[in-house]
Amino acid sequence: MTLNGRGEISSNGLLRLTNTTKQQMGHAFYPTPLHFNKSFSFSTTFVFAIVPRDPQVSGNGIAFVLSPNTDLPGSKPNQYLGLFNPANNGNSSNHVVAVELDTILNSEFGDINDNHVGIDVNGMRSVKAHPAGYFSDGSNRGFHNLSLRSGQPMQLWVDYDGPNTVLNVTLSPIRVSKPVVPLMSITINLSETILDSMYAGFSSSTGSFLTSHYILGWSFNMNGRAQDLDLSNLPSLPRIGPKEKPKVLTVGLPVILSVVVLTTASIVGVTLWRRHKFAEVMEDWELEYGPHRFSYKELYTATRGFRERELLGAGGFGRVYKGVLPKNKCEVAIKRVSHDSRQGMREFVAEIISIGRLRHRNIVQLLGYCRRKGELLLVYDYMSNGSLDKLLFDGTKKDGPIDIRAEEPMNLVDWVMDHWQRGMVMETVDKKLGSEYAVEEVELVLKLGLLCTHVVPSARPSMRQVMQFLDRDVELLDLSPDYMNVSVPHMEGYQGFDDFFMSYGTFSDQAFLHSSTAEVSLLSGGR
Repeated sequence: MTLNGRGEISSNGLLRLTNTTKQQMGHAFYPTPLHFNKSFSFSTTFVFAIVPRDPQVSGNGIAFVLSPNTDLPGSKPNQYLGLFNPANNGNSSNHVVAVELDTILNSEFGDINDNHVGIDVNGMRSVKAHPAGYFSDGSNRGFHNLSLRSGQPMQLWVDYDGPNTVLNVTLSPIRVSKPVVPLMSITINLSETILDSMYAGFSSSTGSFLTSHYILGWSFNMNGRAQDLDLSNLPSLPRIGPKEKPKVLTVGLPVILSVVVLTTASIVGVTLWRRHKFAEVMEDWELEYGPHRFSYKELYTATRGFRERELLGAGGFGRVYKGVLPKNKCEVAIKRVSHDSRQGMREFVAEIISIGRLRHRNIVQLLGYCRRKGELLLVYDYMSNGSLDKLLFDGTKKDGPIDIRAEEPMNLVDWVMDHWQRGMVMETVDKKLGSEYAVEEVELVLKLGLLCTHVVPSARPSMRQVMQFLDRDVELLDLSPDYMNVSVPHMEGYQGFDDFFMSYGTFSDQAFLHSSTAEVSLLSGGR
């Protein structure tokens, strides 16, 4: 056999097309091409078994194939059974004939159910299909259903009468003789599809469910009846499940009860621990402002427990990890907001409300967020074009390993605010200015810049008010640094964010304006 993909043959002659891996496929073909004339006939029979790890679901099935090549170029796993792909599915140039044993319902191909046999010509939409089973009484009555994913060996016959252009497909359990009435019979001229030189073999694929697909024996004959298989000489399937252990009859009832109690207590403990570990909170504002919310467990799995190997970079607001979402295998960048960041709480909420609703080519797309107690996570579309600095804002990105011991840089606003609180705001002035400037003007600009970035939007001055401050038409009172952190007492140490949306007085209502009532009235105009 010519094998590719996951195809392999065991030492006892058992052909395994796919093993228990996801999104894989396997091919196995007779290595010598067969030559078909215009009035050709053929007959084949084989014994197969589909063995899923979970008996309730499997993926995706087996197909007997006649193909002009052995590698089926461009073929995909999952619903395409390793035969076709979205681009060539249904193309007459494929010259592929297959009989599928399908265990997944794919509505896009018009499948009749998730347990059927179908005849495919150049595509996955079967020209004829029938639920898996067999007729036992020599007529089209007395139909017996068979479960293709049962893990039990079954036998399939495919017989094509070229002169009469009739194709018959018959299925039965391995210990039942070939039924007189085929499962399907169709009039079809395969000479319009099959080329002069073709390969005969098998294809199989898996999707999201772990399944092994086996061929135990195969017989093929051109222009004649296929030789019967000697069922007694077929290889055995591997044992399903763990080897049965001998029963211990000497175990007393007290010991059994103790084990049951301890097991139950352990299960309850683990369940409570996991519930506590992945506990999350939800508040009313999230229903209005929040984009898609991810579960902490989903992001924990995506980053493999936020392990250091997945770390992309670190910044003033926290760290950014690369992750793969388990549901759709989408690559994402996950920013984990630092507990030590003084603006992390405000930045988290502000980014959800603002960036979460923006769509722009220069803005890394915010896909969603997660909140679990005091941990805060933002999920972005992962881009490998150097856009990590957009996620870190003030952070650093390195091409090599990240030195997590290095001191993380502070946000610019936090840095100026810190110097102001310590009475050293003038130390933030760019050294390139030298000493040729008016100290009171620079101090005004610094404080006014901080005021324009106030966390409460209504506390920020309008552009007209900014100009009046700069022109000294209105004097700006010496602001207390505590005013800039008006929301901090409500935010720090509090797991909720509802206070973030409390109403504060407007800028014109604040007591720091040295102006008359008329001036206040003038400044409270539109922004």
